[in-house]
Amino acid sequence: MVLLEELRVCKNCGNVFSKKAGVTNISECPQCKGTSFEEIENTDVLSQE
Repeated sequence: MVLLEELRVCKNCGNVFSKKAGVTNISECPQCKGTSFEEIENTDVLSQE
């Protein structure tokens, strides 16, 4: 299972990927090789009742 805090979103192509692969930090987007990304922040989402 991957936590939201461990994910990044590429600003160039929108790809969502993990910060790490095993013990290696991922420094570029695996899809487009871009290096501009944002971390996903955990925000409370209202559920429909």
